[in-house]
Amino acid sequence: PAFPSTMSPPSQSSLKEQIRQSLSSVSLPSIPPDILSKLAALSTSLRLTPSQLAEAWEAHSMTKNVDQLNDVTYLGYRSALTKEAESRGVNIDSSTNNANKVVVKRTGLGKRTAPSSSASISPIPTKRGGAAGGAGAPIKLDGSAERDGLSAVDAVAHTTPGDGPVSPSAKNTTSHHPDSNGSSSTAMSVVTPPKHTLPSQAQLTPLTYRERPNPGVTLISYNPRNLPTAVQVMEESASRLSPSEREALTSKRGCTIQMHPEATHPTKGFRFMFTPLEKRARCLESRLLEMNEVLMEECGIREEETEEEEAVEEVGLESKVGENRGEKMATWAPVGVPKQNTVTCIGRICNEAHEGKINSTSLLLEGSRQHSSGSRIHLDPTLIPSYSLFPGQIVAVEGINSSGRTLQASRLIEGAAPSLDTSLASELMEFQHGSIKGMNGMPLSIVAMSGPYTTKDNLEYDPLVDAILKISEDKPDVVIMCGPFVDVRQPLVQDERGAIILNEDGEKETATFQQVFAKKVAGILQELYEANTDIKTQFVLVPSVDDAISDSVYPQPPMVDLEVKTKGAAAFGSLGLHAVEMAGRETSTGNRPKRVHCVSNPCTLRINDVTIGVTSSDVLFHISSDETNANLPPGSRLARIAEHLLHQRSYYPLFPPAKGACLDLARYKEWEMPCRPDILIVPSRLATFAKEVMGGSTIVVNPGELTKGTTGGTYAVMDVHPMEREG
Repeated sequence: PAFPSTMSPPSQSSLKEQIRQSLSSVSLPSIPPDILSKLAALSTSLRLTPSQLAEAWEAHSMTKNVDQLNDVTYLGYRSALTKEAESRGVNIDSSTNNANKVVVKRTGLGKRTAPSSSASISPIPTKRGGAAGGAGAPIKLDGSAERDGLSAVDAVAHTTPGDGPVSPSAKNTTSHHPDSNGSSSTAMSVVTPPKHTLPSQAQLTPLTYRERPNPGVTLISYNPRNLPTAVQVMEESASRLSPSEREALTSKRGCTIQMHPEATHPTKGFRFMFTPLEKRARCLESRLLEMNEVLMEECGIREEETEEEEAVEEVGLESKVGENRGEKMATWAPVGVPKQNTVTCIGRICNEAHEGKINSTSLLLEGSRQHSSGSRIHLDPTLIPSYSLFPGQIVAVEGINSSGRTLQASRLIEGAAPSLDTSLASELMEFQHGSIKGMNGMPLSIVAMSGPYTTKDNLEYDPLVDAILKISEDKPDVVIMCGPFVDVRQPLVQDERGAIILNEDGEKETATFQQVFAKKVAGILQELYEANTDIKTQFVLVPSVDDAISDSVYPQPPMVDLEVKTKGAAAFGSLGLHAVEMAGRETSTGNRPKRVHCVSNPCTLRINDVTIGVTSSDVLFHISSDETNANLPPGSRLARIAEHLLHQRSYYPLFPPAKGACLDLARYKEWEMPCRPDILIVPSRLATFAKEVMGGSTIVVNPGELTKGTTGGTYAVMDVHPMEREG
């Protein structure tokens, strides 16, 4: 039960505040007051603690793809809480579909008794039909209810929400009191919260984009040092300068975008869907062997040695142990070899069941073919205090495998993150305070957004237009746009004749996917530069496997624009990006700085001195849908999943991949992380967040989707402030 029967429950206001705080820790900051009252009643009737309510919401929001709790989404959340309560042993009659009622079960004809698990005998005598106050006061029944000595209906007393929560022992009381004639009467007092009213048809109708509530409101903020935004810094600096000095300050800011020199991401198109099974197996084996070497080096794991060799290397071993690994681990042993002492095995997590989500009882550890002949053994994680595991994850497990079939794990290393990217102090000062290639002491402003860029009921791209208008006002340095730009899931794109758009006369016409991009995406960017010839904002375009204009394969090569050199109609396949480069510029101008950068998916960028990793695949949702965990701190699950990408040194470590991931195993090296990025951008349909991981060395950002169904979504604004100038 949520509250022990020997203790009085907290007050209604205290319970509501606890629920509010618990839900805010799982990215649900605002809850309507009426919904909060309903949750307080559910917490009492279902015997769920506020932390259990928060865990249930986190799982429900990821499963059902909802990020707000209102009258519509509350119904599904209430059903999830009912199932959670049933799994914990609370006796609930599912046929009522109302978790707030304590249902009396019929045990015989004309007789009803309360469930034994929720009833207690009251020793307080009360006269039949008396007016004694309190929850145990009986309600007088008419004669028809007492014929033949049978109770046809139990009396139910209602209380208002303002009366406060009641402990489980006092909620349902069945009292048997002898009357003056020696016969017995039955009275039941049940605390029943107000009935939930179904939303009206108007509430069920989805909002249109123009009807969206609170546009422009900041939902999540990560600012531990309470720094001003780049726009505020620019306005403050401009207010102290003359017009000429203000123009010089703006013109001297420079931003350099380039691929990371150690990145192996694809740079051009390639042939795919021609990888034989044997080659896929070799690629999986190669990756496992590579991570095996990395884990042994990072964790200081050694193969079995003689006592003399162990004594010689004891001193050198301590310096090799990873910074966050603690004490040294046991010696290495192949997977599947019986050992009576504690050993360390390195392998890939697999699901024993061919279908369904992985769980703690279906965990397998698969060793390499070279070292373990591909053996698979059961992994028992019950002794590990906290863990998060998913298929394809390569881990180091310390434990005992006495039978050769089951490894009783006592310690788990979930991977080894790559090293941090480093820069010389002189380079940092040049990028941050230089007046030619640097930011001239101003913050670096980056906007990140992800498609779809239009609502599912039209191809007008209104959300993108509004976002570009905001960009024209704030003038950020870089805008990272992740696909899909022309979403294959859009109903108007799935027509067999082509995409259906409206022409200038308002009539429907069909267009190729490239024409839709050229008119609706590139055309909007072109208008931006034509209206603001002095704007220095650069755009980075990252494709998606859901894009109709790109190859559906991961890793994904950059988008290619066929530059039109002839006058007249655009050539087939042109994306119109050449027009963006020419907008507002004279054709005779040479050596023009590039405005649009087409990069791969995934990609690792260097924007001045900041290393940024980006992938447009919803890897967070894919891993969360096939992951098992235990004893994670509340609200840390999304950050923990994002941290897996760093520990596995991969932008997509899940295997087998999720449906629609379009993974090409032959090119697994092209989605590996060359280094630990300063900022990791992982757009997802899950709740938006910005959190630090790996001890604060990396900031993970989920900007969300720019549109959600027929209404608007979210995007992220990141401001990177410079160091103080020396001297």
